Amino acid sequence: MTMATINTIEDLFRVLDENPQWLEALRARLLTRELLELPEKFAQFVAATEQRFDKVEQHLGNVEQRLDNVEQHLGNVEQRLDNVEQRLGNVETAVESLRDDLAPLKGTHARNAALREADLIAEELGFTLVRTLNQQDIKALVQSQNTADIPANELQSFRRADLIMEATNRTGETCYLAVEISFTANGRDTTKAVRNAGFLSRFTGRRCRAVVAGLHRDRRIQTSIESGAVSWYQLDPQALEAE
Repeated sequence: MTMATINTIEDLFRVLDENPQWLEALRARLLTRELLELPEKFAQFVAATEQRFDKVEQHLGNVEQRLDNVEQHLGNVEQRLDNVEQRLGNVETAVESLRDDLAPLKGTHARNAALREADLIAEELGFTLVRTLNQQDIKALVQSQNTADIPANELQSFRRADLIMEATNRTGETCYLAVEISFTANGRDTTKAVRNAGFLSRFTGRRCRAVVAGLHRDRRIQTSIESGAVSWYQLDPQALEAE
């Protein structure tokens, strides 16, 4: 076998290329086992990493699917909530309509009860009932006076007063009571009662008392009651039940 002459690095490279077993022996001599095994281990690492990435991608796919399911579920929940809100809106509308329908009935119910208790109202306020004025009596009273300075709508409202009573006080003096009646007495009732009492005093020349009566009262009329601008009469709940 001919011995190769090596004088330059190129000669070494040529000899190693011609003798692969020498190249492997040289690599084994120069490199540690760890470095020699590095390519294989790196390949294993790449394979394991790709496998983990595949699992991660699969997991992410499952998560995305679950999120899609959650979004769909939330969409269904939102739709159901919209339906509930719509139904609640319909219920509120129905309740408001029912409340509007019941308001006149409750007012009429309270007025009927107060008319039956006219003598009790007068008695509680320190008067003795003489009579209640009907619409013809009130009409005659208005027509007997000069009312040119009074707006027509106010005269018409006065003629529709809930209850006007002629009564006597403890000294026997004739007086009048202008009573406005509601299920729940409010500021409109006090205003009307005070106005009607003023008209009665003007038309009769007698002292008149403004009165509001009801089963309940708006707290905002308390000042008018405490000041004496109006008197308050609370209807007995049993009086309304008896109707």
